[in-house]
Amino acid sequence: MGCGACTCPVTDPGDTVWVEDPGYRGAQTALTGGNLTVVPVPVDAEGLRTSASDWKDRLPRLVCTTPAHQYPTGAVLTASRRLDLIEKCRLHGAWIIEDDYDSEFRHSGEPLACMQGLTPGAPVFYVGTFSKTLFPSLRLGFLVLPEPLVDRAAPVVDELLRGGHRHEQLALAHFMESGQYSRHLSRMRRLYRRRRDALRTALAEHLDAPHTVTGGDSGMHLTVQLPPDAPDQPLARAARRHRMAPGPCPNTPCCSTPPTTDSSWDTATPPNRPSHPACANSRT
Repeated sequence: MGCGACTCPVTDPGDTVWVEDPGYRGAQTALTGGNLTVVPVPVDAEGLRTSASDWKDRLPRLVCTTPAHQYPTGAVLTASRRLDLIEKCRLHGAWIIEDDYDSEFRHSGEPLACMQGLTPGAPVFYVGTFSKTLFPSLRLGFLVLPEPLVDRAAPVVDELLRGGHRHEQLALAHFMESGQYSRHLSRMRRLYRRRRDALRTALAEHLDAPHTVTGGDSGMHLTVQLPPDAPDQPLARAARRHRMAPGPCPNTPCCSTPPTTDSSWDTATPPNRPSHPACANSRT
């Protein structure tokens, strides 16, 4: 729903949308279903990596990114790239969807400012969710719109959101106003930090295959990079026997095809998420 509320006011069928590669396949599916042309843009250790040729040859109407905690690599989009992306989108009349799905769980360093608030009038849709901080079945999220689009987007939002969840919304509002939500987040950060450390230790001690662990500065998952010839499927099955939910991430654009032999392994996804990391469906 959040994706539809962002795309409808600013896109027409056939418009180009940039998505992270690898990235969250749920967003890719929603955008493709909206008759938009999805173009994968590579991700490196500093997040989404665009080039001058991208802006010349593949000009987007919309850019979808997870800057606070890239999914699935765990990269954080650097401040210089954030500002550059905002300015480039301003220059070319493009918009940004900032998918901030778990930045509340920042485990090291200073809290990260969202792109939506970095500069006045940033062309950014800020999308958040309570699926990570509370639980997925709550199915509540929120959307901060660019001010010039508020009136244009209102009919779209009214059409997409036809009531329901009123009691849950009121209960959550009371939970936040009472201060309990902030205390809950503090407890969960400590808990997930301990679990992250335990998982890192277990991987170092028990995973015999050559590997590199990335991510972990924030969020609720780690990514384990394996050699191309590593037996990823047997490793995933072994992990599932211990109530883990690893998600293979193939070396294909946007993780769009089922894996056979994979180069990375998303190891700390919760049990309610499917095995393919880009198919994760626990976000609202």
